[in-house]
Amino acid sequence: MKKKVQIGAKEMISLMVLFEMGTSMMSIPGRNAGKDAWIAILISTVLGAMLFVCYGSLHRRFPNLLMTQYCRALLGKKAGSVLAFIYIVFFLYGGARDLRDTGILIADRTLQHTPLTVICALMIGLVMYVMYLGIEVAGRTAIIMLILLLLLGLATNILILLAGIVDMGNILPIAEHGWQPIWQVVYSQAVMLPYGEMVTFAMILPTLKKNYRANGVGVSAILFGGLLLSMVTLSNVLALGEDVFKRATYPLLSMISKVEISDFIDRIDVIGVMSVIIFDFFKIFIFYYAAVKAAEDVMRIPYHKLILPFGLIMLVSCVLMALNYQDHLQTGELVLKWLFPIFAVFFPILLLIVSWLRKTRNKKGEENVS
Repeated sequence: MKKKVQIGAKEMISLMVLFEMGTSMMSIPGRNAGKDAWIAILISTVLGAMLFVCYGSLHRRFPNLLMTQYCRALLGKKAGSVLAFIYIVFFLYGGARDLRDTGILIADRTLQHTPLTVICALMIGLVMYVMYLGIEVAGRTAIIMLILLLLLGLATNILILLAGIVDMGNILPIAEHGWQPIWQVVYSQAVMLPYGEMVTFAMILPTLKKNYRANGVGVSAILFGGLLLSMVTLSNVLALGEDVFKRATYPLLSMISKVEISDFIDRIDVIGVMSVIIFDFFKIFIFYYAAVKAAEDVMRIPYHKLILPFGLIMLVSCVLMALNYQDHLQTGELVLKWLFPIFAVFFPILLLIVSWLRKTRNKKGEENVS
């Protein structure tokens, strides 16, 4: 008998926080709000936690089923299978975008003469290896990496303070242009990236040990990660100022590169690059894991036979999805605004409503029989 894969709350929270930070550390969602971006992220965190309650509620109704499985249970075999297949494409696309983001960062900051395809191939190869080892290994590794990154973040913030590059005047006055620009950014960017992407964990929640509540674990992870992301954003604004913060390709790395203490400590931006790569790796892995497990369920093919094909699909997709970096960014903005809400909000709420209606109908049927 095959042993059921299970992970604890610490592993699940670590995976969620790393996923949440992911590419958000690199691009900082909500930057269009300027010096008020940290407020937009806090608001989006609360909305993201509320959105996750929808995913957790579906898991509570179907604790042993993957998202693709209760799609069929609620919508019927044909419609449910179509929706499940569409989610496979969604997971692959999300992973491919993040893979390209990471590849561009590495090519720009560390391996300038290495082709993007080679960098992405090495990254997806590592993701495939962790997939082969299993989600339990990924969860245990996530705990270690999260602790390491938190310590590095604390040390970096201390160095930023010692370097004297923080200016409290950079965030004043708060909400100078009113709340409309902040809410606009919340809708168009900051909720979907990264909180809408957390729908991916609907494919992982069945592995959570049954003595933990999915909503409690998920909401705790989202609030903790959102607070960290807001603090990082606030640090960027304080150190860089609004203009540089909005224009910088990688605000976090721009901030860290300004640290210089007595000609003794400088060039610590390598810490930032390493941290972002680790965050991005786990986000790519979660998307990849969800796509493979969804395909295993829909296609009835053992997941280990899908590891290589799906890795190649994600690699080719990430290389061919955009002509250049600007095109990649513009496509990402459109996808976040119009496509992601369909998968992150519309379909999950639809499934929750259908499950509620079926439960109500069954309850009424039982009452009539009695």
